[in-house]
Amino acid sequence: MGIFDRLKTGLSRSSRALGENLGSIIGRRRLDKETLQELEELLISSDLGLSASADIIANIAQKKIEGDVSEAEVKEMLASEITDKLTPHSSALNPDTYQPYVILMTGVNGAGKTTTIGKLANKFQSEGKSVMLAAGDTFRAAAIEQLTIWGERANVPVITTKQGGDAAGLAYDALQQAKTSGTDILMIDTAGRLQSNTDLMAELEKIIRVLRKIDPNSATSEEE
Repeated sequence: MGIFDRLKTGLSRSSRALGENLGSIIGRRRLDKETLQELEELLISSDLGLSASADIIANIAQKKIEGDVSEAEVKEMLASEITDKLTPHSSALNPDTYQPYVILMTGVNGAGKTTTIGKLANKFQSEGKSVMLAAGDTFRAAAIEQLTIWGERANVPVITTKQGGDAAGLAYDALQQAKTSGTDILMIDTAGRLQSNTDLMAELEKIIRVLRKIDPNSATSEEE
C-alpha cells in the first residue's frame, strides 16, 4: 500500500471530529466560499495547524470544481493535498549513519508514538540490529508500562524512570547505556504535546540539548 492509499485510509478514520463533522459539512454540497471556510475550520480543529489548513483549502479552491461533491470526493481531495505537503519532508531512516542511531519519537497525544516504537523495534530486530528503548513519556499514565510490554515482546531492554520523572535525565542515561553497550539503535518515547504546550516544548528542547552534550550527532534529523 502506497503513501497515498495509507493516508487516504488513515484520513477516513482519523479523528472523530474530522470523520463525523466532514459529512455534516459536505452532504452533497457545492464547494462554495462558505463550505470551504467550514472545511478550513474543521481542519484547524483537527490539529492540522493554521498555515497547513489554509494552504490545503486554498489549493482545493483553485480547482474550481463545478457541481455538488460527495464526502468521499472531499476526503480524497484532502488526502491528496496532505500527501503533497508531507512528501517533501519524508525521508528513509538510515540507522547505519551513527551508532547508536537515536530516534526521538515526538508528536501530539494519541498519534501512536509508543505503538510505532514497538513495531520499529521488531523491524530493526528482524534486520539484525540491536535495539534499546527509553520510556521518556513520564507524563501519561501507563505509558511506561506500555513501552515495557513492547520491549518484552521484542526482547529488547527498556530504560525507565518513575512517572513524573525527568525525561531529559532519562534520555541522558539511556544514551550513555546505549553507547556503553554498543547498541545500534536507541528509540526514545516522549510525552504527547502540541506546539502551544510551552512547558512540554521546553522539555523537548532540553532533551535534545542533553543528547547533544553526549553526542552532537545523536539529535540530528535526516533533513539536517
